[in-house]
Formats: sequence, C-alpha cells, structure tokens
Amino acid sequence: MTADASIREGTDGPGLLSPEHRNLSIAIYTTIALVAFEGTSVAAALPELAADLGDVGRLPWVITAYLFALGLSTVVAGPLVDAIGSRRLFFWSAIGFSGTGFLAGLAPTLDVLIGIRLAQGATSGVLFGATLAAVNLGFPPGLTGRAFAANSTIWGVMGAAAPAIAAVMLSVASWRWIFFINLPLGAIALIAGRRAMPGRQPDAEPLTVDLRGAAFAGVFTLASIAAVDRLGLQSIAFAALAVASVAGYVRHAGRTERPVVALRHIAEQPFRSLAVVPSLMLTAAFTTNIYVTVYVAAGRDVSNGAAAFSVLFFTLGWTIGANTSSLLMNRMSPAAVMSGGLVAGLAGITIVVAGVATNVHLAVAFSGLLILGIGIGLNTNASLVILRAATPPAQIGRASAANQFARSQGFTLGAAAGGAILLFVVDRRLGSVDPIRTLLAGEELESGTFTEAAVAEAVRTGFSAASITSLVIMLAAIPAMRSLRRHEAT
Repeated sequence: MTADASIREGTDGPGLLSPEHRNLSIAIYTTIALVAFEGTSVAAALPELAADLGDVGRLPWVITAYLFALGLSTVVAGPLVDAIGSRRLFFWSAIGFSGTGFLAGLAPTLDVLIGIRLAQGATSGVLFGATLAAVNLGFPPGLTGRAFAANSTIWGVMGAAAPAIAAVMLSVASWRWIFFINLPLGAIALIAGRRAMPGRQPDAEPLTVDLRGAAFAGVFTLASIAAVDRLGLQSIAFAALAVASVAGYVRHAGRTERPVVALRHIAEQPFRSLAVVPSLMLTAAFTTNIYVTVYVAAGRDVSNGAAAFSVLFFTLGWTIGANTSSLLMNRMSPAAVMSGGLVAGLAGITIVVAGVATNVHLAVAFSGLLILGIGIGLNTNASLVILRAATPPAQIGRASAANQFARSQGFTLGAAAGGAILLFVVDRRLGSVDPIRTLLAGEELESGTFTEAAVAEAVRTGFSAASITSLVIMLAAIPAMRSLRRHEAT
C-alpha cells in the first residue's frame, strides 16, 4: 500500500466524534484549546504587559522563554511517550501547565513572570508531545488528516477568540486574568483526557532519557536565541556555539543507541524537508506576527485593547488553511499541498512587507497576515500527514517530537528575532527603547526628549525591518520544498 493510499484509507468510516473516538477527541481538542489560548492571548497582551511591568528591552523573553522550554521539553517527551504512553504524561503535564499558568498571573515583576513562563513552557512541551502522539496513535490512518485539521481548527478558533477575550479582560481587568483562566480550562482538559489518552504500546521501546543529547539541544536553542536576541558582534560567537552544539550532537547521536532525536528523523528524507520547510515558514511568520500588536498600538496609534485583535487575522488564516489542506489531500498529494502552502505564505508576507513599508491602511497588512496564516495551515497540516504515513507506530513519539522540536525552533527564533530587530531599530533611532513603554502606557513623553510621532515612526521602521527579514527567511524554504517533491517522485 502506498503512503497516499494509507493516508486516504478509511475516510468513510467512523468520525472524530463517533462513540469510539469521542472521548479521545474531547481530550485532545480541549488541550489544544488550552495551549492555543495561552499562546495568542499573551501575544495580544504584550502592550499592556509593557505598560504595567516596564523593562521593554526584556519583553520578548515573556514569549521566548516559554517557547524555548516548550521546544526542549517536547523533544524529551518523545522517548517518554514511546516508552510509557501518552496517558501518564498527559495527566501530570496538564496539572503542571495549568498550575504554572495560574502562578504567572501572580507575577510581581517581569523577571518573575519570565521565570514562571519558562516552567510553564516546560510542562506545555510535554503536554503537547503527549497530545500530538495521541493523534497519531489513537485514530486510524484514514482519520489522521481530519484529526490534524481539527487540531488546527480548534487552535484557530480559540486563537481567534483569544484576542477578543483578552481585549475584554484588558478593558475590565488586568492582563493577569489571561493567565488565571488557565486553571478552569486545565481542569476541563484533565477530566476529559485522564482515561481517554492511549497507553503504552505493546512493542514499546524501553524507557531511556538521553540527557546528554537533551543538553546539546538546549545549548543549541539557547545559543540560537542569544545570537538574535541582542544583535551585534556577540551574535557571531553565539551562532558559532550553536553550530558547534549541532556538530557535537551529531557525533553523540551516532554513538548512542537511543538518542533523544534520531538522526534519521531529521537528516533523512522525507523527515528532513518535513522539519526544514515548516520550521522556516514558522520562523518567518512569528518574526512578524508576534509583535504586530506592538506595531499597531505604538506605531499606528491604536488603543491597546483594539490592537489585541490584530493577531486574529493570522490565526484565522491558519484555521482556513488547515481545513482546506485536509480537503485538498483527497485530490492531490500532501507534498503538493505543502508546496501550495509555501506559495501562499510567500504571497502573504510580501503583502505585509508592502503594506507596512508604504504605511497604507492597516487592512493591507492584516490581509497579508491572513494569507500568510492560510499558507502556514496548508503546509504544516500536510507535513504532519506525511510524517504519520512515513513512521512506524512504535516510533511515532520520537519522530513527532523530533519534528516538533524543529518547528519549535521556528517559533522560538521567530519570536526572538522579531523582538530583537524591532527593538534594535528603535534603539538606533531613539537611543533607548523606553519611550515605547511610555507610549503604550498612554503617558506623556518627557519634555525635550522625543515626540510621539518620532517614537511611532521608529516602531514602524523596526517592524518593517522585521517583516522584510520574514520574507528572506521564507524564501530559504524553497530548496527544501523542491527536495521533498523530488523525493516524492522517486
């Protein structure tokens, strides 16, 4: 049976909400809703966070710390899923994610918030790893594409609703309630999934945790973040450290029976392109979309509450793209759908670049973000279906975790790069990033320093530089996409 046949097989059988799949679906999609809300609501609240806690220079770490820990813990979760199953990991990580989220709402300073977000990201990565493996293990092959599309739908619906919920919260309460809401949502996820998640597979691998390999992965991620967090000569040194950690890991993995990331799940086709293309697209998207709220609020003089809605367009597009991807894969190969997603992503980010550079109506940039989201949805959903078809069930945890680790690098580096570029340009133009906080807080700038128009112009220029960088990053995905198509043809 071919991969395409196995992907399409059984599409007329029981659905995701049929009695045999209902509990698992509720468990998975409640979890996705929880994680999705946390992601987009925090992005929407960045202007309010900056106004309340200050220290704009470290504001990107509210997101970067979370994404760093998420990526690292996801890859560690892979072998654990294969060894003990999704159920046990889901139980404990759901408790940890909800608890740390609630604690984040109590944070008195930005530094404390960043520390708690680091812990929350660690539990979130394990939770996401267990949930992603459950999609692959709990549903038959014919439902996998629809299951991943449903994942993206829930992510998109909650992601789209999160800015609205955040905006309402910001108008009647503080940003802290965005974190407090984790507790009831986490309780729902825990009740739904405690017994529904798949257990240990009959042919499961023995429990091993490659701590040395995880350390190499952590050094790589931290060095990569440091390379883009403060742009300057030190970026070269950190980039060299990141490259050295990759070389060290390759040597380590070649000598280890069960490395945390098997080299074949990253280096061999189709796994290589399935990691490279989505991760580069996500890097490009997050470089722009994460800080669109700051751009809209400080650069285009829109209220913080209204600016929170600007992240809606990308998440809505992602939802449309993921569901369209599921339908298209009934008529064409998943690799062809991935290619279409890359084309749509390039078109979307080009529109964003043009709209921001010319300072025209915000609708132009928002339409570009919508199309960018569609491209991401098409590409990432199709790539997950290819991954499922190419991986034996006993290796799903490791293969999914390796792929998710690559994607997490996209999330993390995109968030770090977007903030670094924006703040670098503002600092070069104004000599300080502090005026951004003053502007976001609605306070008057000190007499004789900077005008509101000068600060807004600096923010617009910085965001324009970030969006141009996004376009360059996404163009770099073209060779890997071509390689996957050649692999498919052989």
